[in-house]
Amino acid sequence: MLETSPLGRPILRVDAYAKASGAHVYPSDVVLDNMLWVQVLRAAHPHARILSIDTSAAETLPGVACVLTAKDVPGENRFGLLVHDQPVLCEEHVLYIGDAVAVVAAETDDLARQARDLIRVEYEVIPPLTDPLQALQPDAPQLHPKGNLCAELHLGHGDVALGFAEADYIFESSYQTGRQEHAFLETEAGVAYYDEAGILTVCAGGQNPFKDRQQLALALKLPEEKIRVQHPMMGGAFGGKEDINVQIHLALVTQRTGRPCRLMLDRSESIAAGVKRHPFHVRYKTGVKKDGTLTAIEVTILADTGPYITLGPAVIGLAAEHCCGPYYFPHTKIDVQAVFTNNCNASAFRGFGNPQVLVGLEQHMDMMAAAVGLEPIAFRRLNVLRPGQMGGAGQTVAPAISLPRVLDAAEQGELYARREQLKSGVGRWKRRGVGLAAAWQGFGLGAGVFDGAMVRIELQADGRYRLHASSPDMGQGNATAFVQMAAHELNCSPADVEVTIGDSLGPDSGSSNASRTVFVVGSAVIKAALDLRSKILAAAQRLETNGETPRFNGRAVEVNGQTIPLAELAVEFGPLVGEGYFHPQQPTPVVVGIPHPAYSYSVQMALVEVDLLTGEIEVLQMENYLDAGYVINPAGVEGQSEGGIAQGLGYALFEDILLNEGRVLNPRLSTYIIPSIRDVPAQINTVLLQEPEPMGPYGARGISEICLSPTAGAILNAIYDAVGVRFERIPVTPEMMLAALQQKVVI
Repeated sequence: MLETSPLGRPILRVDAYAKASGAHVYPSDVVLDNMLWVQVLRAAHPHARILSIDTSAAETLPGVACVLTAKDVPGENRFGLLVHDQPVLCEEHVLYIGDAVAVVAAETDDLARQARDLIRVEYEVIPPLTDPLQALQPDAPQLHPKGNLCAELHLGHGDVALGFAEADYIFESSYQTGRQEHAFLETEAGVAYYDEAGILTVCAGGQNPFKDRQQLALALKLPEEKIRVQHPMMGGAFGGKEDINVQIHLALVTQRTGRPCRLMLDRSESIAAGVKRHPFHVRYKTGVKKDGTLTAIEVTILADTGPYITLGPAVIGLAAEHCCGPYYFPHTKIDVQAVFTNNCNASAFRGFGNPQVLVGLEQHMDMMAAAVGLEPIAFRRLNVLRPGQMGGAGQTVAPAISLPRVLDAAEQGELYARREQLKSGVGRWKRRGVGLAAAWQGFGLGAGVFDGAMVRIELQADGRYRLHASSPDMGQGNATAFVQMAAHELNCSPADVEVTIGDSLGPDSGSSNASRTVFVVGSAVIKAALDLRSKILAAAQRLETNGETPRFNGRAVEVNGQTIPLAELAVEFGPLVGEGYFHPQQPTPVVVGIPHPAYSYSVQMALVEVDLLTGEIEVLQMENYLDAGYVINPAGVEGQSEGGIAQGLGYALFEDILLNEGRVLNPRLSTYIIPSIRDVPAQINTVLLQEPEPMGPYGARGISEICLSPTAGAILNAIYDAVGVRFERIPVTPEMMLAALQQKVVI
């Protein structure tokens, strides 16, 4: 019997040794016998009509196995998560430089690249639509039959005109956020092959094998049961592998040739073709009384979703839900639109619309606090939503609002308590500032969206367990958390639980997204473990029938003074399998996806230093006061916190895909700058507050996204504290800082 539960302990990750030693096989590591190499011909222009495609020179090149164009797609030549609108291979038009026009497979990678470059495509070039502010104008090029509007929402409550009339101070600002690249270590990659049973198998980096299988089946014109999708542990995703990337192109080659094949995107191709964080144009208007109470907020958001729908409607939905923050405004008006352009495709990215709106909201909260003479934390505490009040999007707020406790912890922390001391004594040409941002983040998929998970755990012949869940581990450590939960319920060591994840042959656990896996899939893990536990105890009772209740003792069951090894029960009564299904109770929808069933809360503090001569901004220290609910694995949560802050720092100060007429100007990591170890502060202190979430497993909350969402807002407030300049566009580069300082002399 276990002396202590594995819950709440920083146990070693299940993938630690394999990854550290180089033994782990990533999707890009897979090499198969008799394998073809695949390359994709992308669009030569961001907006053009295809007049002709000549593949003859490529097809006659020795060593080329096949060249595929739109006519070779046997099923539906479209894919997409919400709407099937993106071509597998373009037949009439191209709408951005990442569009695929042809696929080549050859005996070597060099031959495949050579053949790709021999394909001749004749285009009629059309002027691209690159300015989202012009997309809805009558004279704008129309990218789709129904126009350039992807989605829109109009939400709110009360009367904002009345609210602003009641305000003593009114602030208005417009903000613009960058087009952030996911920059995962492993680009989009995978293989396809037929297994021994004739099942077409695709092994690639992705986030939902069942969603991928559905789209593959339609494109290949095959029954879903004839396709298997595997998503092994990959080198990062952050939302960027939720959409189809290499999967259909690989499957088409194997279906055509009968041979295994491999495709891995170069970094430049990944940046050009892969999805990005939606760039936002956001306008905030807020009102506050002299006593510090908020009166009204008006938010207008325009999101550039690129040429296809992807998850654009869902992203602007979450932005609309979160754009008023965890604060009570008696009167709200929210207008949100996503538009089509010929820029990069945009879709899911960690935070999913919340980081974009917090850039403006949290600066406004500081501006209003200063106007009424309140400290930033006191002002936020005064205006925190209370149970039963109405959130900005019109949703009634549930009871479990823990932000006041998180604010209290931040107020007692080093950066806030010692902020004046930390800012002093830095020399004539340096200035320091301390800033904060508070946030909430809904986890799970939101009201009206199906969000169930099935998990299976089986007792194996050696007396150990195997856990099956289809939600992949993209590096965030959910597999380790699942093992800890199962081991706790089965009263065994985590070493006795093996895990198989990311496979469409297993039970459907849903996507690894929306900070949902510990919350939803973890709850299903508990149910499966309890189901298996009851079956094991029932089997043991059948061996010893005098009525004594059996009990677990490690890898055995004790009953009537007898110790029965689990391996013996597995052989005698097997297979013994437990199944668990969980679907969170959904609130009443305001619209589909709003509100979420539960929320996590964070207050982040930033200490920055600005060099007045060079404009460089250095983040010296960060604190994250995080209500994670009950913490399954503290080391895992701290890792999520530090990684989220690093990405948020890049979003605030470095990262933006630069485009010229739809063409990427910085398609490599030498020109698309992400934070290095020298840019991320050595001091990142994560303070875990554990206010249990009633619906979460053991009270746990989803936390992966909220660790990124407030970071940029905290840094921007710290910059203002340092030099007295507000920035309405991110990333804030040294050039922008110097230009601002020249207008506002700081000596």
